[in-house]
Amino acid sequence: MVAPSPQVDRLTSEQIARFKRDGFLVLPSVLDPELCRQARESLWKLIERYLPRIRRDDPETWTPVTDEESEQLTAHRPVEGGDPHLGGGGHRLFARNGAEQFMLDLAPRALWDVAEQLLGADTVVWPAGVDESNTATGPSFMCDDAVGSLVTHVGNDMGFPQGGSFETEPALRLPRTGPVWLNGQGSRGIYCTLPGSPDPAPDYRGAHSDGACYSRFRVQLSAYIDDVPPNCGGFAVWPGSHSRIWPEQWKTFKAGEKHTDKHLAKRRAGGYTDPVILQIKRDTPPVDCHGPAGTVVLWHTKILHIPGQNASTDVLRQATIYGYMKTPESVPDALVVDDTDGDIWRDWADEVREAN
Repeated sequence: MVAPSPQVDRLTSEQIARFKRDGFLVLPSVLDPELCRQARESLWKLIERYLPRIRRDDPETWTPVTDEESEQLTAHRPVEGGDPHLGGGGHRLFARNGAEQFMLDLAPRALWDVAEQLLGADTVVWPAGVDESNTATGPSFMCDDAVGSLVTHVGNDMGFPQGGSFETEPALRLPRTGPVWLNGQGSRGIYCTLPGSPDPAPDYRGAHSDGACYSRFRVQLSAYIDDVPPNCGGFAVWPGSHSRIWPEQWKTFKAGEKHTDKHLAKRRAGGYTDPVILQIKRDTPPVDCHGPAGTVVLWHTKILHIPGQNASTDVLRQATIYGYMKTPESVPDALVVDDTDGDIWRDWADEVREAN
């Protein structure tokens, strides 16, 4: 696949080594300013249409989304299925425009060279977006996590199974505002944190490691479409946590516990309360990843993270999130659920594996 220009510069050996050690890397101001502007305009058009009491030129109106407003936003769910175009609650607001072409060009495609540098040429699912029928089609490993997301974001009426088959659906079809990140065809849209959000410290109860260890997602990005100063809701990560969470979650899975076994009184791989996660919170301080518009945070999919506190009074934190996944050909189903040797870098490019 030939990615459109311009491309973000490939990483240096020093950057790769830092990413491998820390599990994340901040790339300041690397995205196209015009595409960042288009993304901001798209967001504000949705806000003007669905939540007009939040006015762009008046930060005093950027107050939490009420329960009533959240219900009203949900009522605008598209007839073809998927999430509402604009949704949220409390200090969170999200736009499900991640399958739009300009959103894909903004970050997922702009970092295509970097993704292949990290994961290997011709081994990454291309983010194609939707076709003429407004449908996004791509591969998805149907574990319990994926099926749960489908039901949450699309609904039960599309015939999804009650549990995961732990096999790949090679051509999962999703509506435009559905969970298009599950088959690699779109980003999660734009996630916003309104000013004055609560401080998650000291417990950081919302900190988590995305999804289960058994998947094809390996590296993700958070891209800021507007300036995110320090302490304004930037992506917060726990350095080095990826290399501690990965082996512990695999041990748990091999012992018979799934990431979604919510019936258990005490889970060891729930994503929020794993013993290893609790220990990381105790011994490692989080890092606030801030930066100007166009900044990208690359992160290993298993790193412990949380949306940071937006302590400002006049900043609307705006970011888009996308996860690069390996193709079924490069990581067959049998390998998706098998990490016998515990090698967190097994499915990465030689350049990463050899980095010291």
